[in-house]
Order: sequence, then C-alpha cells, then structure tokens
Amino acid sequence: MRISIRTFVKFMAICLVVCCTTVFVSQAQTVGGLVLYPESVETLQDNPTNYDDPLVNGNGINIPGAAETENNFTVPDKDFQYGVSAEAGFSAMSKYLNIPLSIGYKGVSLTVAIPFYIQKKAKYSHGYVAAYGGLGDISAEISYKYQSQMFFEAVSATVSFPTGNQNRTVKGYIVPMGTGSFDYIFSNTFQYRHAYFRVYNNLSYRLSGKCKRDLTLSVPYYDNENILRSGNEMINYVTSNGNFLSCNTSFDYPVLSWMSLHAGFAVMNSSAGTIYHKHTYSWNDDVYEFPTSKSNQAYTSIDVRAAIAFSYWGIDLMCVFAQPVYVKTENQNIKDSQKFNFYIKLSKKIF
Repeated sequence: MRISIRTFVKFMAICLVVCCTTVFVSQAQTVGGLVLYPESVETLQDNPTNYDDPLVNGNGINIPGAAETENNFTVPDKDFQYGVSAEAGFSAMSKYLNIPLSIGYKGVSLTVAIPFYIQKKAKYSHGYVAAYGGLGDISAEISYKYQSQMFFEAVSATVSFPTGNQNRTVKGYIVPMGTGSFDYIFSNTFQYRHAYFRVYNNLSYRLSGKCKRDLTLSVPYYDNENILRSGNEMINYVTSNGNFLSCNTSFDYPVLSWMSLHAGFAVMNSSAGTIYHKHTYSWNDDVYEFPTSKSNQAYTSIDVRAAIAFSYWGIDLMCVFAQPVYVKTENQNIKDSQKFNFYIKLSKKIF
C-alpha cells in the first residue's frame, strides 16, 4: 500500500493537534499540594526505566544497537541550511511526537527538539502502571558532522531543559513528563561505509542534574488532648537520576536502495542516582531530615538488537527489536523491566 506525502503530513498534523490538546488540558490542571501514595516518589526514583526513554531525541540517547536510516548520515551540500521535521515513535512504555527544528552552516548545526507525549507510562514496584500525556523536556543540541566517501563522523552536545511536568499524577501516582532537571548529553556517532555493508557506532553519556520536588500530604494526627485532627506533612525532595552511558554498535546491510537490515548490540550502564528528603508537620515545629542516600538506579546491561529500516518518498521508518542477554543489578524492579522490547520510529523532513 502506497502512502502519499500529503497523507503522511495530514497524519503528523493530526498527531500534533492531539498532543497540543493534551498539553493544554494538562497545564490547566494546576496542583497546589499533591495527594500521593506513600511509595510514589521513592519507588519511582528507584526505577530508571521511568526516566530513560531511548526513543525521544530530547533525552540524547540514540536507539541502541541500530543505525538510523541513511538520510541521517549526510552533510548538506548547501552552506546554510534550515529545516523542520516531524517524528513519531512507539514503544511499550511511550507514544510520542517530536518536532525537531534545525539551522546550520556547513557541517555545524543547532537543533531544538520539542517532544509531545501522546502517552507515557510509569511502572511501580508492585506492578501498577500509570500513564499520562503532555509536553516533554525540550532540548537544544549543537553538533558537527564530517563525511567522506567511506566515513561519517558526528559529535554533539545537548542540553535538556526541565519543561516537562515532573509532578504529573494519575490517581496519586507520579507519571513525570520530564526529569525535572537540567541534563547534559555528549555523543559521538561513527559510520564506516563499504560497498556492501556499513558499521555503525554511537557512544553517548548523559550527566543528570538535580530535581527539586515539594509535596504536601494530608495526614491525620492526635492533638495534646487526644482528639483526632487533620494536618499537613510537607516533604522536600532533592533527587538526581543516575548518569547514563551507552555504547551502541551495529552491522548494517543495504538490501535495496530503500531498505537495510541491522544487527548489533548495546552496552548500557547507569550509576545509582541520589535521593534526599526532609519532613515538616503543620502541628510540629520539628524538622526531620534524612541524609542523601543512593537510589537503586545502578545497573549494567547488554542487549542484542535487530532492526529493519526503510527510506522511501522522503519518509524514514525503522523497527527495532531488543533482547537483553546480560543484566547486573540488585534491584529486581529494574531487572524485571529488562525484557524483550521493540521500538518503531517514523520520521520525515517537512521542509
């Protein structure tokens, strides 16, 4: 079945309208004090899969173990370039629309990515999954690309801004649209081109900042006369996600001029992350302060990846399948999430 460019653009426009509507409705729901289940912040912080979404470019981590389609490995012929793209992605944990805006001169370019989550899920330790949608973390990336007949090289530095609402809640569970912190991503992409195959490698490192989250909980208590009252418990959190390192390598075989097969692996490592909190009560002047401790985000994993990519009518489509073969962690919640997974990404340069 052939899909015209006009049909594709209409599809992207509909997705944009849906996402923008979700954002506006979400932002209209202002929250003074959040009503949360007791485990909400702590167990969410213990699960890095709630923060690391390999689909969204704003997070600066390329899809592990598979190259992008060939259109992404070229340096424009013109000295000055600008453009707007549309990108849709689907995985087991999220559905999103991303709008990258770019401007460049020769091999140097600046790209601003604006992600909208149609749906994003957050998984909790006891198996509950909450989902919501809205604006994600906007990012700005500066990159330099170099290419020759046999080699392609790109280095980039990205700043991710905390524009996504980190306090978005569903029935008392937090479903963060962003990390709530300024994050910094450094990446190097390399491709070797042979007449019959290509070798791809991406090395990325994300340095996570600190996120502040102030919560107010309604708590019953007994006063001095042993009468049941209702008061407030204020919790001030300062958290940071683990720093994330990924090395992604793949062997790419161009079957046709518009289709290629990819096979490779990804090595990923996350540090522990931190969590600090203090509690104050409306009926008590005492402040209960807990020292900064490590959260359970530390893990190392190796995934085997396979993918198929298409480039036709100016549209890029890539389907990626991932199977973990090694996971080292003490957090069972993380280990359980490292199962067979898939990603689908559809993109097109609008102009």
